[in-house]
Amino acid sequence: MGEGMKSGFALSLFAAGASFIFSILLTPVVFRFAQYKGILSEPKKIRFYLFPRPLLGHVVLFISFYLILAATFILRLYADEYYYTRGEIERMGIGLFLSSLFLCISSTFSDIRKDRGDLEWVYIIVCTLMLYFFGIRFTILRIPFLGTVDLKYFGAPLLIIWVLLLVSIVELLDFFEGAAGALVALVSVVYALLHAVSGRREFFVIIFFAILGGAVAGILPYQILRRKIIYGKSGNKLLGFLFAAGTVISHRKETTGQFVLFPVALVLFIIVVVNFLFLDQQLRPLTTQNRRKKETAKPA
Repeated sequence: MGEGMKSGFALSLFAAGASFIFSILLTPVVFRFAQYKGILSEPKKIRFYLFPRPLLGHVVLFISFYLILAATFILRLYADEYYYTRGEIERMGIGLFLSSLFLCISSTFSDIRKDRGDLEWVYIIVCTLMLYFFGIRFTILRIPFLGTVDLKYFGAPLLIIWVLLLVSIVELLDFFEGAAGALVALVSVVYALLHAVSGRREFFVIIFFAILGGAVAGILPYQILRRKIIYGKSGNKLLGFLFAAGTVISHRKETTGQFVLFPVALVLFIIVVVNFLFLDQQLRPLTTQNRRKKETAKPA
């Protein structure tokens, strides 16, 4: 095992472990705060949840992710990066933080006001353009048998489409108990391990996905086992946004295979939409029946 591979594995374990511990300790604090302030889901808007659940899961994710990521900058872990320069990494880190902060705040206010969230997708597009401005973008696309395509000005619209697609998939999966978090955590760990195995000292990508996977995994037990907290209709967009940003960061100019993910993501999107529409039609009468039983059981 090469030195770069050993360092990659060590950093991924450290980053994932630290974010997991911080996330699993912070989650009960946040869901108690959400309960105290009445920041709860409304089953009439989220039909898959029959009872109100504390929201603000995205706040746990934001704090856990960026505190550990900030610690890696303080420790200067990116001094010997294979692909990105330290200046590029710092610039991308600032862009990630500012765009995620904007999305986290807007999602939190949406949960507090219990509004319809009509501007949420506009916010995501604005945050995506912030990523583009800070250097998180598609630059070229290498397609088999066709060669390399220089995206130039098409990089921005392609980035917007990609981010919106992944955010949509995560949002739809989040209707199922912990499915979005479990998928993002699993894929993030796979991304981190694949880059660690390459031995190319791509520490920023490794640490990014390790932290994301650990932070999401720390929330999962409270979602699946205890059913204490959820991301919510607005908060799950931060989860999808961070994951989408990570896939773009891992898109390397020399060995890009990102184009493969577009048709795969499109197929997944179609499958999820079809399943969601089917389950929505099947569960809606069940949900309505349960509510009627609950209302009739109340004393006069």
